[in-house]
Amino acid sequence: MIQNLFFIPIAFILLVQPLFATVEEYRQIDKEVNAPFIKVLKTELLKHLSSTSPEVQSLYRAIDYRPIWVKKDELSGFGVALLSEAKDDFANGALLSLKADYDRILSREENLNTKMPLVQKAEIELQFMQFYIAYVHAILGKEATLLTPEVLLKTALKEGSLTPAFNRIAKQRIARRTPDVDGDKRILKGSVVLDENMTKALTRGSDKERFKVMYSALNYQPVWIDEKGLSDYTKVLFKTIEEDRVFDHSGPTYRLYTKLKSLPFPADKKEMVKREFEIAKLYQDYMGYLLYGAIDWKTFKRELRKTHKHGVWDVHEVLLSPELLLVESVQKGTLMHAFEKAKPKFPVYDHLVEALVKYRTLAEAGGWSNLPNFKDLKPGMSDPVVPLLRERLQIEGDYVPCEGVDANSTHYDDCLLEAVQRFQARHGLEAEGYIGKKTRRALAETAQHKYVRLRLSIARLKWLKRDSDRYHVVVNIPDFTVMVYDGWNIMEKMRVVTGRKGHETPIFYNEVKRIVLNPYWRIPPSIVRHETLPKLKRDPGYTKKKKIEIHTGYSEHSPEVNPYKVNWHKYGKRLPPYKFMQSPGKHNALGKVKFLFPNSYSVYMHDTPEKALFAKDIRAFSHGCIRLHKPFKMLETFSKIDPKIDFSKAEKILETNKKTPIRLSKSVPIDVIYISAWADRNGTAQFREDIYGYDALHIKTAKWLPDTREKSGKNPADPTEG
Repeated sequence: MIQNLFFIPIAFILLVQPLFATVEEYRQIDKEVNAPFIKVLKTELLKHLSSTSPEVQSLYRAIDYRPIWVKKDELSGFGVALLSEAKDDFANGALLSLKADYDRILSREENLNTKMPLVQKAEIELQFMQFYIAYVHAILGKEATLLTPEVLLKTALKEGSLTPAFNRIAKQRIARRTPDVDGDKRILKGSVVLDENMTKALTRGSDKERFKVMYSALNYQPVWIDEKGLSDYTKVLFKTIEEDRVFDHSGPTYRLYTKLKSLPFPADKKEMVKREFEIAKLYQDYMGYLLYGAIDWKTFKRELRKTHKHGVWDVHEVLLSPELLLVESVQKGTLMHAFEKAKPKFPVYDHLVEALVKYRTLAEAGGWSNLPNFKDLKPGMSDPVVPLLRERLQIEGDYVPCEGVDANSTHYDDCLLEAVQRFQARHGLEAEGYIGKKTRRALAETAQHKYVRLRLSIARLKWLKRDSDRYHVVVNIPDFTVMVYDGWNIMEKMRVVTGRKGHETPIFYNEVKRIVLNPYWRIPPSIVRHETLPKLKRDPGYTKKKKIEIHTGYSEHSPEVNPYKVNWHKYGKRLPPYKFMQSPGKHNALGKVKFLFPNSYSVYMHDTPEKALFAKDIRAFSHGCIRLHKPFKMLETFSKIDPKIDFSKAEKILETNKKTPIRLSKSVPIDVIYISAWADRNGTAQFREDIYGYDALHIKTAKWLPDTREKSGKNPADPTEG
């Protein structure tokens, strides 16, 4: 029934494809849409500001009384982010004194809509600001710092996101999440005694501060040794390092481990204490590697701004630390707690590790020989490269020799066809067996480079935001897919179209809050100038034919303009003072449904009439938004998550062209990620093209990674990995 709505004439695709639109234009449209509301809300805020605290008044004065938490009918991206961060802290047992205020705000926010009186929206805005101030003060405590709610908010406004501001106080947030060990409870039964002076005397440089934090939380009790020898915590640490197949055994941390493992246990009490701190350093270094990995995010983001005008990679600080995890482990009575909690919870992580080990082994064995240049190949053809193709694909595991097939035959037979199809499927290519430019490019990648890319994926997964929600939406840009998870079990998977190079889809975390059935498409000024206006000059009926409405503002409720009563020629190349919107329907550039998650990038998921694009291997065609192959299937999936969505009722609405927003009863986290090498649930290694060049940029700016060049023998040591 509604599937018929997907049909669209090819000629119309040329109309709806935004050839000239830019990300900035959509952001500007969003600002214009909200500008009238922001103006009236600002006026309303000024009426009530005198009844708030001096700090709230001061903060609004510092930002020119700009409302930032509330939009016309929903929270802003800042508001969503604040609630999300606070929720995570509460889930980790921190800042619980603010939980009642959080619950009150949440209950009021749930009723936020266009019909709510302006005075109530102003009250919610002010409540959010008061909560934000209290939240920051609770995190910073009495610590002397130049950071204040005002400084952090100005950082957020400058960056267009709260994430950079919260990253600046990550250390303090971790401290609030770190529990103290019961002072009356002995960690070890021995009589070895530590104190603050020992940590100063027996540790060096930057270690002193780290040790002070850790041992003060432990009430200066030893963890790693007692008079009888190494504790169970140390034995677990040593065993974990020894069995870690990802960890490089030629780095300094592993060398420290081998030294400590081989040393005889000291008899002198002072030497015992020294050994305690040496093992503590080993733990901190190894756990730091587990938590933070190889990426130098500061350098990467600096280079990203230089090389990708629209490139965005929003990074959340890892809100775990070696010290926090050790204290929690002591409370749990086992160090395995720390290792389990440090491990990324992303699905198929263990399979990714298996793939990394496989490709490291292949690289250390010399990988495979480069294939000579050859022309396109089809099954049934003959070419001297065919025997070399069999050898190349057999090394990687795609080619399995068939009985009766001569390995030296130059004939492209069915046995080789199956191998090529397996290889193509693993590389995100159409598995048709035809070997063209894309397949040759994939075949040319070395084992060493694939190994490094797998290492990079592991490093990136460490930095995904860790939350406790049941449902997740994950969009992987290089794979051009979106998956919906229920407890990391796949509920839905489908193809997507993402931003083209130069209009890259931002990489960030957010929460899906609303769904709009039968949306309007607000047409960007560049398309009006280059496409719509010239045609209006020739035919004032053009917009009516293409179902484009002309309004005085970016609202379908604003007065409509009759195109026959406007002299379009007088504007020349200037834009007329009107707003152009495509009405809802199967003709609409956004299709019949869009999924909204408030963000400063003006990015969302939506339907599209350009269905032919989903048949392509590389699907980077949009200007940043995420186009869904089967949006109605996605809507049905969300109806299984949220009882507020009646899918049968939604189907009936979609048969009409009536714009209908649906607010979710509970937001669903969405991660837009960039993982180009991984392993699927069957353990099969998967590789995709580095479509934005982010792999290359990460490799260039990493703190450490193996050399990407193919070498025979072992890879050079990673200098700081371990």
